Amino acid sequence: MPESGGWGTVTVGRIALREVFKVAESGFGKRTLSLTGQEASPPLTRQQLVDRHDDLLALEGSVLPVTFEDKAERNGFYLVTAVSADLTEWKGEVLTSDWKVELTRAGTENETDLQSRLTGAVRVNDFSLTGERWHAPPIGHYGYFTGSTAPSVLTRTGADGAITVYRGIPAYVSPRWGCSPSAYMAGRVRFVAGTGREVTGTDRLLGPTGWSLSNGLVSVAPSGTGSTLDVQSYVGGTWRSKQWGVTAGSLITSWDSATLLHNEPEHVIVRLMKSTAPGRVTLDLGLRRGSRLIEGYLKVGASATLSVSLATAESASSTASSGYLTAASDDANGNGFLVGSARSFTAHANGGVTKASTTALDFFLGLVGGQPVLNTNPYFETDTSGWLTLGGSIARSTDFAHEGTAALKLTPDGVTATAIGYVAPADAPAVTVGAAYIGTGWLYSPVGYATVNVAIDWLNSSNTLITTTQGTISALPAGAWTFYTVSGTAPASAAKGSFKVRLPGTPASSVLLYADEMKFRAAIPSGETATDLRNQYIASMPEAVYPVRR
Repeated sequence: MPESGGWGTVTVGRIALREVFKVAESGFGKRTLSLTGQEASPPLTRQQLVDRHDDLLALEGSVLPVTFEDKAERNGFYLVTAVSADLTEWKGEVLTSDWKVELTRAGTENETDLQSRLTGAVRVNDFSLTGERWHAPPIGHYGYFTGSTAPSVLTRTGADGAITVYRGIPAYVSPRWGCSPSAYMAGRVRFVAGTGREVTGTDRLLGPTGWSLSNGLVSVAPSGTGSTLDVQSYVGGTWRSKQWGVTAGSLITSWDSATLLHNEPEHVIVRLMKSTAPGRVTLDLGLRRGSRLIEGYLKVGASATLSVSLATAESASSTASSGYLTAASDDANGNGFLVGSARSFTAHANGGVTKASTTALDFFLGLVGGQPVLNTNPYFETDTSGWLTLGGSIARSTDFAHEGTAALKLTPDGVTATAIGYVAPADAPAVTVGAAYIGTGWLYSPVGYATVNVAIDWLNSSNTLITTTQGTISALPAGAWTFYTVSGTAPASAAKGSFKVRLPGTPASSVLLYADEMKFRAAIPSGETATDLRNQYIASMPEAVYPVRR
């Protein structure tokens, strides 16, 4: 922020400047506004002064919100028609930037709509996918309009707050929306340089380390930990990190340069370059406002094996033929990695994409953010507290485990029609009527069994059973951990949900069942599943924003 001392602040796009005493205006033909001012070091540091000088010179040709602290009636959207700045240095004493910005007024908030002109582009892909047209305006927008066909709405909560994502945008439609100039930058994409400043424009001197690219939902930065990229997703009110390795013949652990190719509030692309002997590797990383995915494009001169994979191996549940891979089970934070490509690829053993004998690899990275686990003791590492049984007995066992060192062991009594291990009604988590929930778990039997499933008992406030939602009954193979799931909507009068594992068919006492990672959660919202995110990547939808008279 500008220095104190009684000055107000004028904010031009991303740049906060010392507000000047006078603004020169013209109303002939088109309304113009001219700003002149000076920034100085001291009181700014030399780096702050130079950064602000360069940021100003990057504004020309942009349509931006402009807000005044002391002259708020001049707030509005403006086209930057010209910028000039004189950098003067008295060595060892003071450094000044005398700047001038020429603006043409597009309009005030009440008379101006913003129109997002979406290209409708769909990535060429090998999976016959048409993609999903989606769009995310600033957090503070209102009056979103797409004509007679209204899109569906998805809310994503990030570090900047709740951002609205519109899904199913009609073809050949450019959405229009309103927004106050002061709210326009909320939820934007930011490139922050190693100096800790947010960069404006593209013609900038950048270092290859220390930077970050973020939109409040997902971020990417150089790793510096023996991998290549640190990709973080904002889930459950905090940032969750995954380390990824980028390989072009060999693992890349550092870059020689970073260059901004595109830098607008709705979309930023940074190009990284690594010198080889001879030749070079380039990696373009892109991020869009409202997206949960980092988009990447890896390029080399001569054919090589290119891959992007987790630095620490995790198993995947989807095949490369689907166009993506996602985690076979949640990590310790309840999330699953997501990676894929628009082109055919081979699944990497660590969890990732790889392609041999190629010069290019496109990819996307992120998380399928799991909702918080609602039931207690899903891992049974210490005991079986919070769980009960019918038709048998339960115990903590270290014979087999899918995660950690222990699992729940269910031993049927051999005479009851169905042996069950279930969350005790007193410990069953609260549910909301009409909300969707999912129960997931990993099951194992040394001998196998023909009929196994998981289910949810819906209980009222008195712990009385209302109804049961059954998951698919299927054969559990011998000696293999197998993933089971059940989804359901809490019915009328439901106050709790009790997750359970079932062995119907009067199982013999020799049919031992082990259960681990038994999690009951709110369902992943529509639009956030692995398939949804893949389809949003396929519909890349480059965007340009223009002001139009309301």
